[in-house]
Amino acid sequence: MAFALCAAGTALALDVKEGPPAPVEKGTMFKSVGESLRAGLRALSSGDPGSAVEPLTFAAREGNDIAEWKLGRMYAEGEGVPRDPYKAYVHFSQIVNRRADLAPDSPNARIVAQAFVALGGYHLTGIPNSRIRREPARAAEMFHYAASYYNDADAQYELGRMLAEGIAGEKNLQQAARWFNLAAEQGHVYAQARLGHLLFNGEGVPRQAPRGLMWMKIATASADPDRDSWVLELNRRAQAVATDDERRLADAFAKKRERNSR
Repeated sequence: MAFALCAAGTALALDVKEGPPAPVEKGTMFKSVGESLRAGLRALSSGDPGSAVEPLTFAAREGNDIAEWKLGRMYAEGEGVPRDPYKAYVHFSQIVNRRADLAPDSPNARIVAQAFVALGGYHLTGIPNSRIRREPARAAEMFHYAASYYNDADAQYELGRMLAEGIAGEKNLQQAARWFNLAAEQGHVYAQARLGHLLFNGEGVPRQAPRGLMWMKIATASADPDRDSWVLELNRRAQAVATDDERRLADAFAKKRERNSR
C-alpha cells in the first residue's frame, strides 16, 4: 500500500508494499484478539518466546499493533524465532501502513513512532538478500517524521547523528545540535553525550563549555559502562582539558537542572 504523510508541513511519500504476515496454522482457535494477545504476552513474560509466535501472529493479522510490534522485535533480535531482518521489516511496515497518521497523544503512538525508527534503521543499512537497499535519504525521511510528528527521542537522535556525520548529504552540525537537544531534554543518553561534545568544543554552535560538560556529565551518570564506553570517554577527555571554572559551572548547571526536574 502506498501512502503520503505530512511531516512538519512537508509531504513525505512512503511506499510500503509488504503483504500481511504469514497466516496462522490451520486449526488455531482464539476467541478474540485480546485472548490471543494475552496468551502471547504471557508466553513472552514466562521466558517461552517460541510459544508466543502463534497467538501474536493471530492478533497481528487482526490489526493489533502491540502484537505486530512484539513480532517485529522478535524477528529483529532472533527471540523465539530465527533472526530475520526482512520479516521484522514486514511487521514494522504493517504498523506504519495502518497507523501512520495516528495522533501523537494516542495510547499506541509510541509504537508507531518506534516502527518508523526501526524502518529508518533498515533503510540506513539495507537488508542483505532482500529488496530493501541502503537508502539514507529514505531513512532520514522516516526519522524526521517520527522526530517531528511524534517527538520521538530515538528518531531525533538518529536524525541528529545523520546530520552530524553527513550520512544523507552535507554535514550540518547546527541542525544536528538542534535535534540532539530535543532528544537530550527527553533523557536520551547518546543525544546528551553528543550535544555536550558539540557545545564543549563549539562545533557548529557557539562554544558553551560548561553546558557541554553538564550534558556529558548527565549522560555519563546514566550510561552503561560496558555498552556505552564512548560516552564515558567523551566526558573523560572533556574533563581533562576543562578549566576549573568550567567544571564548577557545569556542576552548578547540573544541580540546578536536577532541582528543577523534581
